[in-house]
Amino acid sequence: MNWRPLKSLLTLACIALCISMFAQEQFNIEEAVQYAVENSAQTKINALELAKAEAQIKEYRATGLPQVNGTIDYQHFINLPTSLLPAEFFGGAPGTFAEVQFGLKNSVNAGASLNTLLFDGSFFTGLKAQRIYKDLIYKQANQSEYQIKKSVTQAYLGVVIAQRNKRILEKNIENLEKTLNETTIIYENGFAEKLDVSRLQLSFDNLNTELQRVERLINLSKNLLKFQMNYPLEMPIILTESLDDLADKVFLKPIDLDAPIDISNRPEYSVIQVGEQLNDLNIEALRRGYYPSLVGFASAQTALQRNNLFDEDEPGFFPTTIVGLSLSVPIWDSFSRSAKIQQAKVDQEITQVEKAEFERAVNLEVYNARLSYENAMNSVGSSKRAETLAREIYQTAQIKFQEGVGSSLELTQAEQNLYNAQANYATALYDLVVAKSDLDLALGQ
Repeated sequence: MNWRPLKSLLTLACIALCISMFAQEQFNIEEAVQYAVENSAQTKINALELAKAEAQIKEYRATGLPQVNGTIDYQHFINLPTSLLPAEFFGGAPGTFAEVQFGLKNSVNAGASLNTLLFDGSFFTGLKAQRIYKDLIYKQANQSEYQIKKSVTQAYLGVVIAQRNKRILEKNIENLEKTLNETTIIYENGFAEKLDVSRLQLSFDNLNTELQRVERLINLSKNLLKFQMNYPLEMPIILTESLDDLADKVFLKPIDLDAPIDISNRPEYSVIQVGEQLNDLNIEALRRGYYPSLVGFASAQTALQRNNLFDEDEPGFFPTTIVGLSLSVPIWDSFSRSAKIQQAKVDQEITQVEKAEFERAVNLEVYNARLSYENAMNSVGSSKRAETLAREIYQTAQIKFQEGVGSSLELTQAEQNLYNAQANYATALYDLVVAKSDLDLALGQ
């Protein structure tokens, strides 16, 4: 048997699987958010809640549609009921009673009944409320996506700033190791002091310690990102965007900080609006409860009574058919419904207050987010200039030290200033991207 075609197919399948797995491991920030939205446990719960709301609509609608029920009863009298009647009815002495039994030993009853709602003032209002409730579940799902986007974005940025700090540390370690090796050779040749080597060695060791700390921080941050995305913790994950990439997106997309605020873009606002509609419908349904309700009904029943069920000589089935209407008119409820309407109006007023407070909170959030964004942009510029200047000072101190006209203390101070400037610039970039993300979320984008 020729196994070569089968081997080729298996090889292609393995390659396709590997490509699929590799593609799944890589995410930019938008892909990470989308993955989280699609795989989040909350998203699955929201889908189930929507399905449940749809079933509730069908259940409520069914209460206004015809309801048909069927019954079958069978009774066998081991002892027929005995009644006492005046004996004189049967020719007996007055004042005495005769024992008589009515009925047959077997009784079979079969029937069907139909009930249907013909008019109810609150039914159609309730049906409309059920549909709006489904819309509320949908709006709450959008609000959940908003929270997912916020959590995933923060976790993603926590990883990329740690990765940037790692790259800076690796580059600084590489440069410092070169300087340390050169200084050690100079010391061994008697042209440098032991203190110079010790200072550089201490700086080198501190950088390696910091690098190990940042590497652990990257792993912790990635685990947090995986958790927020509902991504398997045991699988590797690769972030395809760096902090600088994300910052470049901010620079390339200018923002109008004076644009009017559209609160309707916030998912919470639509939830509040649906809540208002439900409050209005609740009041309407309670008021319609004062209207009469009309129910139509019909039933058909047949009865069989025999001593011997299978004796065709005994009487057969006797049908009974009924149709009718039932009108229910509210007359007096001791102000119970009026109190319920008053409570619903209070709920309506509470919703209005919450809506106004939410609008104030969003305006404040957008104002602060715009201010933070503006400050972050200014901070990036000043931090970049400070880093450039610190690098030039460090390079000058390094040259002076190598030429023997500068001290190791001067070099160490310049080195520390450079590290601080690099860290400040990385933090400024991170603050800028976070400020842009917070502003987008505040605006509901």
